[in-house]
Amino acid sequence: MGIQGTGNCRGAACALIIAAVAANAALCAPAQAADMGGTANAAVVRPNTLIKTDDLDFGTLLSGPTGGTVTIDPVTDGRSAGGGATLVGNDGRRAIFQGTGGILLITVSGSTSVTLARAGGGAPTMTASLVRAASTGGGGIALLGGTLLPSGVQAYYIGGTLNVPANQPAGAYSGTFTLTVNYL
Repeated sequence: MGIQGTGNCRGAACALIIAAVAANAALCAPAQAADMGGTANAAVVRPNTLIKTDDLDFGTLLSGPTGGTVTIDPVTDGRSAGGGATLVGNDGRRAIFQGTGGILLITVSGSTSVTLARAGGGAPTMTASLVRAASTGGGGIALLGGTLLPSGVQAYYIGGTLNVPANQPAGAYSGTFTLTVNYL
């Protein structure tokens, strides 16, 4: 069976062209945009001041059938575990404070331990012994005995060892400690 007349062919050809243009337009739909927020940070230090830029975080861990420890090194920021504690992920970090000031000496003191309690209670507390380190004026980081010579901006680092009891209940634990810097 053949096509008779040219009028039908033109209508069929127009219909095919319209269908092709519509299909092509569907394939070329506008792109979708996605927004994602970010964080920008800055630390401003004034003479004879001290600010905290990071909290001490022992990270996520598992408590085993025997007690163990999790340590954050204040110099290297490394994290390790011993005994019945097992590290999960790589989310621990040392505390960092920034300061500037002093004419002759800077003396540093503060908490030597911190007690961590579970949010909502119902679990034994955990205790961490704290270790301080510092760097001044672009020098290396060293464990801190208590007195520094002033030199530009100082960074103070707090690490320590968290004692984790056997079979410690799951939850988020936190506690507070102090760092005192006297600018003389």
